[in-house]
Amino acid sequence: MAPHAKRWLALAALCASYLQARSALLKRAEKAGARIGPKSLGLLAWKFLYRFSQLVGVDLASEGGEGLQHLDPSKRYLIVWHPHGFLAWSAMFILSRFAVLGHPHGSEWFAMVAPVLFRIPIISEALMLVNGRGVDKRVVESYLSKGKSIALQPGGMKEQMASRHDQEQAIFPANLGFIRMALKYGMDLLPVYIFNENQTFKRMEGSDAVTKWIYDKTGFGVPMLTGRFGAPMAGLMPIDTEIHVRWGEPVEVGPPVPDPSEEQVEELFCRYLDALRSIWTRHAQECLPPEVAAKGLKIIRLDAKPVPPHRMGAQAAGLQPVPTWAQTPATDPSPSRPRPLEPRSRL
Repeated sequence: MAPHAKRWLALAALCASYLQARSALLKRAEKAGARIGPKSLGLLAWKFLYRFSQLVGVDLASEGGEGLQHLDPSKRYLIVWHPHGFLAWSAMFILSRFAVLGHPHGSEWFAMVAPVLFRIPIISEALMLVNGRGVDKRVVESYLSKGKSIALQPGGMKEQMASRHDQEQAIFPANLGFIRMALKYGMDLLPVYIFNENQTFKRMEGSDAVTKWIYDKTGFGVPMLTGRFGAPMAGLMPIDTEIHVRWGEPVEVGPPVPDPSEEQVEELFCRYLDALRSIWTRHAQECLPPEVAAKGLKIIRLDAKPVPPHRMGAQAAGLQPVPTWAQTPATDPSPSRPRPLEPRSRL
């Protein structure tokens, strides 16, 4: 065998050994419900991610929300973030620091992400260090059963594939698994909305068939998009964007319910929607482009059940209830004004 062929074989064997060791490390952490490496290493990985995000024009402009005033450090939370966006850019490049530090409730948390991301070199290593884990029922229950806080995005790839730069939307799966997990483990839900996540890229119209074909062939649900300068599929060249993070008020769940009924699931889901819509009503106008905020927040249930109107959350906030089941208006037709933004703060 030629010397250069031997070198290539040795390199291939080394890469295979590394991938096997990396997979074993991740599985061991998921089984133990633990982080990988010291916190300092996780923060170093985040710093690399965040500096890159700033370099390409996506930065955290502000963070706030009513939820920051109502958190109990002694509790664990099931954090639910919206929207997914084209690439979940902010969740990885900005909010990952929150996971490592345990912000905002004082206890580190683990973000459940698409397992397919752990196939991508560099991205997979960064995710592992900043508490990213595969969104699998076995993994989720492993962390919850050990008393850990987790974060997830309920719309997942379905929402990612439907992402638009000109319409905010929240898609919920048919089984409402995040609601069932919250009930099973007695974990309060903590909604967070990442305003302008959908504006980091633009959707290419008429590309739905191509997006579906890519998903069917590869498992990646990335829609056809354009980035800076209108470049197609420029995943590492986002449009200059200021991100605004707003934490909603926690939704109390109560004692664990090992086998929740459909009525209990639906009741908690309705209260969760109230909390999510309250974030939107209070902050959309200040945080989004006016033309996007004016279209409202579109709620989609994949189980085809009707979306309940905004009830307790709107009344408690002194805001006008939502007039339709499909969307939450960005404007408040009542004389009262939404609450002002909290003081701006940077990471």
